[in-house]
Order: sequence, then structure tokens, then C-alpha cells
Amino acid sequence: MESSSIADENAVASEKAGGQHAVRVFRSLSEVEEVRSVWASWNYHPNSDIDLYFLLMQYRREIVRPHIIVLYRNARPEAMLIGRILKQRLNFKIGYQTVLKPKVRLLNFVWGGTLGNLSRENSEVMVSEVLSSLAHGEADLAVFNNIPVDTPIYHAATQVPGFLGRDRFPALQIHRSLVLPASLGEFHTRLSRKSFSTQKRKARKLMQEFGGNVEVLCLRRPSDLERLIDDVGEIAKKTYHRGLGVGFVADDEMRRRLYLDAKNGTLRAFLLYLGGKPCAFWLGTVYQKTFHSGYLGFDPAYKSSSPGMFLTMRVIEGLCDHNIADVIKEVDFGLGDAQYKQVLGNRSWQDATVYILGPSLRGLALNAIRTPIVLIDHLAKRALAKVGAVQTIKRAWRDHVRKN
Repeated sequence: MESSSIADENAVASEKAGGQHAVRVFRSLSEVEEVRSVWASWNYHPNSDIDLYFLLMQYRREIVRPHIIVLYRNARPEAMLIGRILKQRLNFKIGYQTVLKPKVRLLNFVWGGTLGNLSRENSEVMVSEVLSSLAHGEADLAVFNNIPVDTPIYHAATQVPGFLGRDRFPALQIHRSLVLPASLGEFHTRLSRKSFSTQKRKARKLMQEFGGNVEVLCLRRPSDLERLIDDVGEIAKKTYHRGLGVGFVADDEMRRRLYLDAKNGTLRAFLLYLGGKPCAFWLGTVYQKTFHSGYLGFDPAYKSSSPGMFLTMRVIEGLCDHNIADVIKEVDFGLGDAQYKQVLGNRSWQDATVYILGPSLRGLALNAIRTPIVLIDHLAKRALAKVGAVQTIKRAWRDHVRKN
């Protein structure tokens, strides 16, 4: 239950004025409708799509309410942070091992949810409003998910909070994409000679092994969904992703998300069939001329044939060969790094997940507990990277999860 003070604020969104700007916080779905058209016109990432945002409000029990911060200048919206208040447990980890799982009230800003003109000045104003929300007890802490480190909002999130509320060890990770070349030949020549030769040899071996009975399908219409869910689900249950709790699961939420994308014409689900059996998939969403990678996996029984890489190469080659640059110009490989992303990508940047701790005793205690855990994890990963053991440990862990 919300406290009476927060409930009152939900009924009438708070507003602050300072100089030529005003900041307003929207705390209910009915209020959010006021900025639907602006949100939709600014949005650039499928994760922060307004229709998806509303859908998740229906399905995720941990979501308490919206928390959308909008900055106005001369009474016109100029910037927006897409957030929501959650009640959930945070996983404080060292490597793959969970050390602590405190229950928190979290102000979560979604991936891609930094919209509009987030200049240095505007970013500092927005982060100050986040701090105000925390100071009023609306959440114990806030988090910005996957924001590029070369942006003003990242610098504001790491510099505006005071010493006790600042995240001193933001989680950094490489983000890779492939800007599609003008032709298939150009794509091939961009690959190293060794990579191209290896993939060509493996593809020839796979075709020979299955007597040419190899098929790649793209499922994207509402009428394709039952086949998509059945075939992808059959593969997904065998992958290590399922063991990590992050893989494809055809629950009601997933079905609604797939239907939403299919209805909007943004769904792309690529499946590889060997001998008539589904053995690899790559699901994603086309948004603002970029194919955003979502779920991917392969049946480990076919591991020696490298079906995942075969499918990935065929999809990218198809995008190049059919000259549809007016529809898709880039492939965003999504979160995390992997060898295939390093081989295929031609653009990279660094993202960060940044926490801001509230000024309450609980917020300060969370920061005091979290900081040494994050520091140990950071030092351990850096030490492993120096000796080149990161990928070895990842593979071992994936094999362990798959077997269990």
C-alpha cells in the first residue's frame, strides 16, 4: 500500500519551477497518457516503447506504479526519463555467486528510457529530481540501466549525487553492433580471412551433413506465433539461458509481447531447421531501422555443427544481400559480450548501469553493504581478464548450468 502522502501525490503530479524550466513527475498511467505522443515521437529503443511499458504494468507484480520525469521549457516537453517504482530483491553478487538479496523499493529507469534533449544542464536537472524523489522516501535507491558512458546523463548520474549516495563502481560492459555494409561482398571482406574461411568451412560441413535439408525461416506475422512459440520453446528449454533464468519462456507476458511486435510489424524471428527439426533461433525487434537482438539459442545436441553461428551469418547475409538498408541499417547485438559479437560487429561503445542511493538510513546502509561487494567483484573480474580466464570460466559455468 502507498502511504497517504504518496497517494496524494499520485492524484496530482508534483511540479517544480526554476528559471525557465519546470519538472513534472507522472505517477499514474492516466497521467502518462498526457505525454504519450511526445514519448512515442522521441523513443528510439524497443525496451522503452510506450505500449510495452503499459503491457508490463499489467503483468509484472513487482511494479508498484509509473515514475515518469518530464522536463519542460517554455511549457513544452524537452526531456524525459522513463521509470517505474518496483518492490523487489536486489542480487548482490561476486561473479556468479549471490552474496546478499535485500528487499528494496527501487526507482528503475528502463533501458532506452532517456529521451529528448538530455544536455548537460537538462541531465543535471533530471538527476536532481531523482534525488528529490529519493529524499521524499519514494524509493530506497534508483538505477539507470545501460546508459552509454559518453553521454551527459551518465556524467550527471555519477557526479550530481553526494559522496554517500554515489555509485563509485558503476557496472560497465561493452555493447557491440554491426552497421550493415552496402553489399554482401563488403560484409565478407570486412571479416578477417581466418573468420570468413572458418565460417565457410563449417557451413559447407553442415550442408553436407544434412544433405542440403537445411532451412532458415523468418516468422513475423500474428499467424506465425503458434509455430514460433512451439519451435522456439522446444529449443529454449535445452539452452543454458533457461538455467540462468534469462531465456525464452512462453508465458502470458511473452505471448502478449510477441503479439504486440507482430501486430506492429516489428517482430523478426529467425529459425534454423536441420532435417526438418528446429535447432536454432534468433528473435529480435526492428525499431528505428535497427534490428535489436533479443533471444537467441541453439540445441546443444547440434553443437558440433555450430548452428547458432550458421543462423546468425545467414540472417546478416540476407539483410545485406537483399539491399533493404531503407528498412534495417544496423544490427544491435544487445547486452553482454561474446566472441561472435567481436567477430561480426564493426561498432562498439561502453554502457553502464548506475545506482543512486537515497539519503535515508536504509539507503545509506544499502550503499555501505553494496560498495565492498561490488569492489571485490570488480577486482576479481579484472584479475581474471588479465590472465585471459574470463571466457573459460563463462564456458564452464554455462556447461554446468546446462547439465543441471
